[in-house]
Amino acid sequence: MSKHSSVFGRLIFTGFLTLLAVLPFSAQAQTTPTDTVSIWSFDRIRQDLNGDQVPDHKGENVVVTGIANINSGILHEKFLQAFIQNDSSGMSIFAQDIETPFQAGDSLVVMGYIDQYNGLIEVQVNSYSVYSGESKLPVPIPLTTVAEKPSDYLGMMSEGTGRVIEKGSTFNGKYLIISLEESIKSMMVYVSNFHLHYQDFDFELISPGDVIHVKGIITEYNPEFPEQRSYKLFLRTPADLEFERIPRFYWYLILAGLGILVLGTAGWIFGLRRRVDTKTRDIQKSLQEKDMLLREIHHRVKNSLAIVSGLIELQLGSTDSEKAINVLQDSQNRIHSVGLIHEKLYQTESLSDIDLGNYIKDLVEAIHGTFTEFKDDVILNFDLDTIEADPDMVIPCGLLVNELVVNTYKHAFKKGKQGSLNVILKQKNGKILLQISDNGPGLPSNFQMEQDGSLGTMLISSFADQLNAEMKIDSGEGTGITFTFTIPKS
Repeated sequence: MSKHSSVFGRLIFTGFLTLLAVLPFSAQAQTTPTDTVSIWSFDRIRQDLNGDQVPDHKGENVVVTGIANINSGILHEKFLQAFIQNDSSGMSIFAQDIETPFQAGDSLVVMGYIDQYNGLIEVQVNSYSVYSGESKLPVPIPLTTVAEKPSDYLGMMSEGTGRVIEKGSTFNGKYLIISLEESIKSMMVYVSNFHLHYQDFDFELISPGDVIHVKGIITEYNPEFPEQRSYKLFLRTPADLEFERIPRFYWYLILAGLGILVLGTAGWIFGLRRRVDTKTRDIQKSLQEKDMLLREIHHRVKNSLAIVSGLIELQLGSTDSEKAINVLQDSQNRIHSVGLIHEKLYQTESLSDIDLGNYIKDLVEAIHGTFTEFKDDVILNFDLDTIEADPDMVIPCGLLVNELVVNTYKHAFKKGKQGSLNVILKQKNGKILLQISDNGPGLPSNFQMEQDGSLGTMLISSFADQLNAEMKIDSGEGTGITFTFTIPKS
């Protein structure tokens, strides 16, 4: 028996296989069936027609060929324990001695007889030849494929990724059980204590939950007892097991290190915290006092504006001039819109931002309540987003809405005729859309806002300018009027 690595050796290997293929026909006349030497398929070696868990040809001499998928001397330090395979199947081979070392990828011709060990069907080797040079390692089969029916892939290389769900040891080795990704199946990953690199497989580093990538050879254990039959992936070298993510063990080390760091700085933090707490209490006390003062200011401003509104109400009762009454009522509405802002401010937690949508709704409803003659004839429709805004925006916006709504009640609606007022507030792309529309008679066809000299028109333009708003008016005689303002959020 010799090891060849040249093209000439490859030709000898091919010729040898051809000779073995025809040898049984010339030898059968001189030998018994058990002495016959022939090339056998792995499926024929495993044949068990009567189902007694014993191969039908156990003890018969066979010749098998295949590609070694593991180096000799790896799975057992003393004996020859290895696997050979072809494209569709594989087989375990065993001998008491390693006569000629071989590498994974070498072609082997093995002569021996069929036997079983712990139920595993294998070829007990009498002799073997090694042919290397042009062969290459078989492509591993995905574990997810193997897991569906492991018995079809015995002795073959397989690889895949899975999450560790269990680890442990037996009297003759150690194992992991992994749940395969994209599958409900699981697979045992095994290393025998006879393995040459047994100590190098550091399973202590692995924890349940770790995701690993494994490569090895599919084999079985106790197949003669179906209830005890199990399939395993034999790891060949430590390189066949890789972490797909950082092992949990390392995370535990990191957390332990962080814990020590935290304990080491706890004393310093505690001392610093005491000093900070003292300062913080002083600052909080000062902020609470300022908060109370600011609330009180907003409350007093609101009350003062209410007093002014009350004085105007008294003035309304002392005049019969319709023009004076209209002017006073307009002023009263404007004062109310500003007073409502201060009322909203002292009711908020921040004292600096107001829900603009909620404020506009309350303001429009309050104006609606002052025009008692239209209370049952006008329907209010709101579509308002929640938009936080500061007083610098809310005040001109509120006064703008006040002017528009008051003008609508004065000019768009008639007593006894159904009217509707629609108010829309939306926020999009950093801008605010404010739209107020009615179903009134609309504006005259010759109306030009810039030429209208009324106070209401001047105020609407002024407040729109304060808001840096783009204003658009859509109207026609008998079709109502829609005011649209596009306001920058800032």
